[in-house]
Amino acid sequence: MYRDIEAIALRMVRYNDRHSILSAYSRQAGRMSLLVPAGPSASARRVRALLMPMAHFECVVSAAPGREIRSFRDLRPIALPPEGNAVRATLALFAADLLSTLLREPMPDEALFRFLAAAARRVSSPALSPRGAANFPVALLVGLARHLGIEPDWSTYAPGRVLDLADGIFRASPPAHGRFITTEEASAAFILRRMTPRTAFRFPMNRAQRNRAIDTALSYYALHLPGFSTPQSLDILRHTFDF
Repeated sequence: MYRDIEAIALRMVRYNDRHSILSAYSRQAGRMSLLVPAGPSASARRVRALLMPMAHFECVVSAAPGREIRSFRDLRPIALPPEGNAVRATLALFAADLLSTLLREPMPDEALFRFLAAAARRVSSPALSPRGAANFPVALLVGLARHLGIEPDWSTYAPGRVLDLADGIFRASPPAHGRFITTEEASAAFILRRMTPRTAFRFPMNRAQRNRAIDTALSYYALHLPGFSTPQSLDILRHTFDF
């Protein structure tokens, strides 16, 4: 038995001499594992090229119950980060690395998938500007917090308040536990809540501000998501954009 799926490619690891395993997030079934040919043939290389990180694709997968790793056929690309573009490849790698850490359960989420598909399209779009590319990781972290149900309670914001990172609310004075950001940074966070991958180019940020926003967001994730760890590709991202 087979079924059509639409999915976003995340991480591929070598399984044996003949196959690799691709982790992907699908619209229909959430996270799943697909068996990908690992041989040197032209057809195998083409399949792997179409399943690079954050590739948006359709295919037909086996739907046998109880099978954790699925075979597939009829691979059809929807959006691919341009080959040979180091900046876009780095953005896609960071996004896929982050999502591989966050999306562990085989549970579909239509709104989340639409957000990821839009992010994948943005990475592949010729309209992606230098500022939009540099701000993309911030926009991704902002949007994911919303879809994962951990974004701060923006209704508690008022000018002059600090953001309590542990409780996710704005306070009139710093909390005793010390995990907060200053009034100036809290005001900036309130503005950045509107950022999306499509609108990221509209938010002027210098290197220090962007670096601080990413570090704060990752610290916030670690406080609210047990087992979360910083993506290993963050160092590559910093080097590429000179964060």
